[in-house]
Amino acid sequence: MQKSYFHTYTFNLLKGFAVVLLFILHFFASSDLWLPEFYCVEYKCFEEYFRYYANLCVAVFAFLTGYGFWFRAVKTFRHCFSKSLQILVVYWKVYAFLFFVAIMLNRHIGLTFSQIALEFIGFREDHIIGDIIAFYWYLPFYITSFALLTFLNILLIRKKNILRDIVYLFLMPFLIFAFLGNLCNPFFSLQRYFVDLMLWFPCVGTGFFAARYKIFEHLDDLLKMFFGNMEQKSAFLLSVVFLLFIAFGMHYYPGFTYYVQNSVFLPFVINMSVFYITFLIYAIVKLLSIVNVNYLRKLLAVLGSHSLYMWLFNGFF
Repeated sequence: MQKSYFHTYTFNLLKGFAVVLLFILHFFASSDLWLPEFYCVEYKCFEEYFRYYANLCVAVFAFLTGYGFWFRAVKTFRHCFSKSLQILVVYWKVYAFLFFVAIMLNRHIGLTFSQIALEFIGFREDHIIGDIIAFYWYLPFYITSFALLTFLNILLIRKKNILRDIVYLFLMPFLIFAFLGNLCNPFFSLQRYFVDLMLWFPCVGTGFFAARYKIFEHLDDLLKMFFGNMEQKSAFLLSVVFLLFIAFGMHYYPGFTYYVQNSVFLPFVINMSVFYITFLIYAIVKLLSIVNVNYLRKLLAVLGSHSLYMWLFNGFF
């Protein structure tokens, strides 16, 4: 069993970095989420420059899900069920707390039992943002991704084959989820579910692929081959170049849309994060190892170790 390129502590640092991007996205780069009484027109300038780049927070979490899965000692459906239940318990705790707050603030009026029941398992009938808990969509996305990885691992555990793995991890899930999302056009909740999987599961597959084929280790080898003894300085410069390239790419080319000549079907959207995320993770890991600022690392580690709560609770605001 090969070892992970980075340790658990670095995992938390990366999740902490993703949480910071999450806060930037939701508080400064998503004006459609702002309440009218708190609408700040002076922050609109942030939206143009940070919205798509900050949206990489989802790609980071998705990538780490796939990457970390490869190194799990147990990859059974029983373990998948146990892990999913752990996530659900956290979600239900936060949901119960926010539901209590909604009752205290008299914000629960108008909610039907079916709406509450659906949102309790991470779905919603008609709104992008839930009435009780926002950004709930990641719950069914994560559970489905974990289950799909468990299934795909059984198929891919045999001899390595890059072309086959690309088909299984990227092409097939993308096409299947896109097709199902199109079929569920009249049903908002299911459509949102499959569209989210179409957009973000490729990033999960990228993480799995990067771990299986030691992509980070190969990038290190290339770095040594071209720069030799100047590895740390060159790693810093290369990381900065990667970040600038990703910032440019996400600003101008966040995704590509393919339109089907049929009104029944939605457009197929290719999320460009899948092409940027490996280089983003590599750059951040290198910068965190070179720029050793203790208080920054401690802050990111705390945010990362509580990232699920950070994700669920930030919708309260």
